[in-house]
Amino acid sequence: MASDELTVEDTTPSNDYYESTSSTSTPPVYNFRRSTRQRSNHYYRVERIPEVSEIFNYEKSTRLEVLKWLRRNEDNNHDVIYINSESITAEKLYELCDKHIWFSSDHINAYLSYLNTKFHRVFSLTSFFYTKLTKNDGYKYSSVEHWTKRIKIFQKDIIFIPINLNEAHWILAAIFMKEQFRIAIFDSLGMVTTEDAVIIGGNLINWLNDEYNHKVKLGKGIACEYDSNVIEEINLNRQVDFSLDIMFRNRDPPQVDGSSCGVFVCMFARLMAENIEREIIMKIAKCREASIKFRKVIYTDLWKYAKENNQVDTESEDYDEYE
Repeated sequence: MASDELTVEDTTPSNDYYESTSSTSTPPVYNFRRSTRQRSNHYYRVERIPEVSEIFNYEKSTRLEVLKWLRRNEDNNHDVIYINSESITAEKLYELCDKHIWFSSDHINAYLSYLNTKFHRVFSLTSFFYTKLTKNDGYKYSSVEHWTKRIKIFQKDIIFIPINLNEAHWILAAIFMKEQFRIAIFDSLGMVTTEDAVIIGGNLINWLNDEYNHKVKLGKGIACEYDSNVIEEINLNRQVDFSLDIMFRNRDPPQVDGSSCGVFVCMFARLMAENIEREIIMKIAKCREASIKFRKVIYTDLWKYAKENNQVDTESEDYDEYE
């Protein structure tokens, strides 16, 4: 376990600065306030933001194609899509069509794994990673030591870590590897406290330090594969500094329902992977229809991935009966 003392610089934007960001699908109960001020801030429309208009494109036919595939395979085991080591069933994929469905780990892990295949500059860990790392409210690197043995994480620009809070709410931690360890906490409900965010950031910095000590420093001929400046920042200083950015703290959070937190996690990860600027991401967060549209983007992306990799039978058939 890393013993480095942590110094945190809280860089959460002030009000005069633009903002930056279970296994069941049953929506949990939230105590959130849907105020008039929250609704009045959500006036942007995604199609009016040219930098991201293509990202929010989806195919309307996907829903019917997935339903057809689901019904054809409901009596056998040929209804699974594999994305790297993750998988999602036809039933889980079709659930994404329902705007009231709360995302399970299957939904989030499948889409973040898809981002790993599409954007090599980023790497997404699964939703179980942080739970394993902090088992019993502690820190246990040995529980996740082998999770990245085939990944050169220090060559990545951004690392995504989805985190489930109390089995009720999804947030996303993003480690910006080329920015002197800036860690952003994307919480669409604005529930994360400064204390909780500091603990999350400290655990992730300790993990990076242990990753270096166990896989680079001790590995023969491996150190040359990594960015020497990044290695110095982690390993040579007894005191590890990182900037902590808690999105939506002291601001109106973008989520105004009890079921779309997982959608926001996937959407923010996709936008960062696309290298969308921070201020543009926050404009999108204020779009009242952004999370609804991005649900459709997710199941379109996963379905297209399955078809491109010959994982589904897409033989021609009349879809009218499924309308």
